[in-house]
Amino acid sequence: MPENMEALKVVAVWAALNFAWMFALAVNTYRTRSQENIYLGIAAGNEKLERAIRAHGNNTEYVPSILLGLLFLAQLGENQTLLHGAGAVLLTSRVLHAIGMQQTHQEIPLNRILGNVLCWLLYLAIMIRMLMLSL
Repeated sequence: MPENMEALKVVAVWAALNFAWMFALAVNTYRTRSQENIYLGIAAGNEKLERAIRAHGNNTEYVPSILLGLLFLAQLGENQTLLHGAGAVLLTSRVLHAIGMQQTHQEIPLNRILGNVLCWLLYLAIMIRMLMLSL
């Protein structure tokens, strides 16, 4: 058994939770397609469906690469507490962003902005930490 098995388990927990969120966003997109009676295409002219699609798409764009970074950090011997913190920030940022994407009462809701900023900062932190541990 690898010596970093506990760190890998931490990443697996956060991967599972983020996969669950991604699945929830996929179900939301399907539900919205059903409600709007649009089963094919990118929702041209339908803001509600477009928001659902983009919330899922944005999540799909960021989560896999950040989870890969966490996996590298676990393999490089990163502290489990830091991995838990990064996983929590990832999930929180993506939930905030997706909720903000669904809101229509503001042009750009604060939770959407906060979710993006947290995600980008996490991306940078993981990148920097990977370089620190591997050089």
